[in-house]
This record gives sequence, C-alpha cells and structure tokens, in this order.
Amino acid sequence: MTRVRGVPGVQWAVRLFKGNPVAKTLKGKFAVSFLVGLDDATLAGAPRKMHMGSWERLREPDSVVIDEAGYILLFPGEPLQLGRTLEMNDHRVTIVGISDASAPFVSLPVMHARYSEAVNFLGRERTELSFVIARPAPGVSPKELTARIGAQTALRARTTEEFMWDCVGYYLENTGIPVNFGITIAVAIVVGTVVAGQTFYLFTVENLKQFGALKAMGVTNPRLVGMILLQAGSVAALGFAIGTGMAATFFEIFLHKLATRGIVLMWQCVALTGACILFVVIVASILSIRRVLVLEPAEVFRG
Repeated sequence: MTRVRGVPGVQWAVRLFKGNPVAKTLKGKFAVSFLVGLDDATLAGAPRKMHMGSWERLREPDSVVIDEAGYILLFPGEPLQLGRTLEMNDHRVTIVGISDASAPFVSLPVMHARYSEAVNFLGRERTELSFVIARPAPGVSPKELTARIGAQTALRARTTEEFMWDCVGYYLENTGIPVNFGITIAVAIVVGTVVAGQTFYLFTVENLKQFGALKAMGVTNPRLVGMILLQAGSVAALGFAIGTGMAATFFEIFLHKLATRGIVLMWQCVALTGACILFVVIVASILSIRRVLVLEPAEVFRG
C-alpha cells in the first residue's frame, strides 16, 4: 500500500507500473507487450472481466494474466488454455488467466502481474513507478482531492476524466496522428467542395432559362436563393444520413471484432462531420447563387 502522506481525504492509494517487455513463447514467437504491475497487497487495477482463470491467482509466483487478443497473437490457431509458459525478458512466467482487457491504442498484448514481479520482469530502470491510483474518502470529491494532492505534494493529480483527456492530448501533441488525419480531412473537404460546387453550378447553368423565366414572372432573388439552398440542403441531409448510417454500421460490426473491440462512433465526430458537410454545401451553393443573381430575365428570350 502506497500512502499519500499529509493529504486528508485519501481512503486508499496503490502504486501501478507500466512497461513494455518482450514476451516470447517456447516456439519462438516474439511480441512486445504492455505489462501492468499491480499493487502486491490489493491487486487494485486487475482486470475483472475474465475469459478463463482468475486474477486472484496473480498472487502465485511468476504468474501473469494476458488478454485474449494477446494470447491469440502469441499462440495463433490454438485454443485458450491456462498454464502455458512464456519467457518475458528471459524470465519464465506462467499464464494463470485470460482476460477481456480493454484494447490499447496499438495492437499489443496486455499483461498483468504483481508490481514486485513486473519490475523484475522488465529489469531495473531509473524510474520504476508509473503512477499511483487513489480513492477519495466518503464526502470528498475527486476534484477536491486532486487539488489537495497537488497543493501539498507538488505532484500532478488528475481525475479519471482529466487523465483520459491527458492521454488524448499526448497523442495529439506528440505524434503524427493529427497531421495524418488532418491532411486526409482537408483533402476530403477540398474535393467535396469542388465536386459539390461543380455539380450545383452545372445544375444551375443547365436551368438558367427556367430561373430567368421565374425572374421575369416576378420571383424575387431571395426566393430563388431559397430554392437553391433548399435543394443543396436536401442533398446534404440525404448524403449525411446515408454516410452516417454506413459509418454507424461499420462501427457496430467491428465493435465485436477482437482486434477492434471497444471502437465507438462518438457523437462529437458525427456533429463535426455534419458541420463540415454544411460548410461544403454553403461554399458550393455560393457559386450557383452568384450566377442566378446576375442573370437578366431578358436573356431568356434572346435567340
């Protein structure tokens, strides 16, 4: 048990360790893995969803719990079985449980072991403690407790939600993911604007006589603009509904696949996509609207 000394409101706190050792089967199959070291006394943070075995068996010496995806990666085509042996950085370990752990950002096996053994499996390093998880005492909010810890220990304390956004921010600031996705989205917006704009423009040009006839009969420019925007909005709504439905179907199917388990379609992504489509429609409609606004009704009857 690791205590946060001098901070009132802490019910309990335990230390956790994360490392990336290389796991090897006896048949020579290698894989870099995520190794999570749990507090020896409480085993807090152990996976509660198990396919086989029990996380409580981690108290046994040289034992690990591996997730199902990692097991299949290391033992492809073989049935799930406890008692198999792995070499983790030249340390022989035994699989005592197969968990249904949440999928990590990259497709690596996720293993759990006791803190003391996890440090030994990975080897001594300068910093062996990754972070401490703590539970506030009754009547103390997580936000209040993080403020106390930060003020009295000079350590950075985060709530569950804040820690989640810290992880998201790290990938956005320190990896090439935003650039790659940003380029893809920018190209899609430019191409969509050009294609949609050209389509609406050709539609307007082909029907200039009809628009001119309407203007000659007294239809005002705002009414014509409303007609064009109504057509553009109908097309955008239809395309957005079809595209969102296809995306939702894709996520629903792959949500239950082992390699992509946990993938979800967030409502923020749907809303942002809708905003991008609206932007494309507005820009594309402007090209068509301009041609109609400068149209003279007399041109309809020439020639």
